[in-house]
Amino acid sequence: MQRPLVSILTPMYNTEKYVHRLLDSVLAQDYPAIEMVVIDDGSTDGSRAVVESYVDRFAAKGYALRCFHQPNSGQSVAIKNGLQRVTGAYLAWPDSDDFYTTPDAISKMVQALESSAPEFQLVRTQVRYVQDPSLELLRIEGLDALAEEDPSLFEDCLFALGGFYYCAGSYLVRTAVLKDLTGFDIYSEKNAGQNWQLLVPILYRYRCKTILEPLFTVVERDASHSRGQYSGYARDVVKKEAYLRTQRATLERIEGISEEKRARYLQRLQALSDERMLGMAIHLNNRAGAQEWLRRCKDGMDKAEYRAKNICLHLPGGTRLLNAYKDLHHRLHLLKKSLKKRA
Repeated sequence: MQRPLVSILTPMYNTEKYVHRLLDSVLAQDYPAIEMVVIDDGSTDGSRAVVESYVDRFAAKGYALRCFHQPNSGQSVAIKNGLQRVTGAYLAWPDSDDFYTTPDAISKMVQALESSAPEFQLVRTQVRYVQDPSLELLRIEGLDALAEEDPSLFEDCLFALGGFYYCAGSYLVRTAVLKDLTGFDIYSEKNAGQNWQLLVPILYRYRCKTILEPLFTVVERDASHSRGQYSGYARDVVKKEAYLRTQRATLERIEGISEEKRARYLQRLQALSDERMLGMAIHLNNRAGAQEWLRRCKDGMDKAEYRAKNICLHLPGGTRLLNAYKDLHHRLHLLKKSLKKRA
């Protein structure tokens, strides 16, 4: 019996030394019908040559591998362009420097969707995070996930709450569902990622299944395109503002949301963004930036909390004091959690 085709769509930028891991992990899959579409986002190293060297190996296994070039425009643009080229019944979109953990990863994800009720149109797995170059395990994401997530996962995704994780390669969706919801016309800009645009519309309409195994691996390294291209306060501000524009634009495109609810969502997105910018400025010991974001957060903040932070930010070393308090508060939280488990 012929199995439905799975499309693996990957944006790539300067991962010549790493993309082989993803390619090898796809070749190792036991699922029989896979096409891989790589969008080279203007790489200046040998990334494209590495991908093209795998074309015959993919063909020998009965897989298809195609690589397309675009001027450097960012991951969301690469994904948007790649969506026009995929032909599979299912779609995954891993980053080029990560990889599938096990040979049965794709098979298990497809099986999870095919055996699910119609309200489930998205599946995800837990995620291993490892350190480059040793690939030593750092942590596993998704340990608190439920096998069958409830509809509240939409708001967790929209607002980045509840431990929601966006790891691209850990998700698989029915391609027709994504096309029906987005027309493959996702919001894109160079500084924005691609996951909100894909996940938010799906989770507004459908539920998500979680495979409680870490079937995908993320490699953390200092120069990672998707995780390390920004450093310092000014660049982080650019990144966070791009995220907010992406969230807002994606929310605006979802059909069926009442204008009143959409307005509430947009207001909350702005408030959460301001709070996170404040936290980022404090973390980076940028007092001027923290004072500016504190002023923006004032109306939605507890008065006592506002006064305390305002006083601290007018003291020498005030950001370090706030960071020390946050660290202490976090340690106390972990201690209480540990004691509760032992009780």
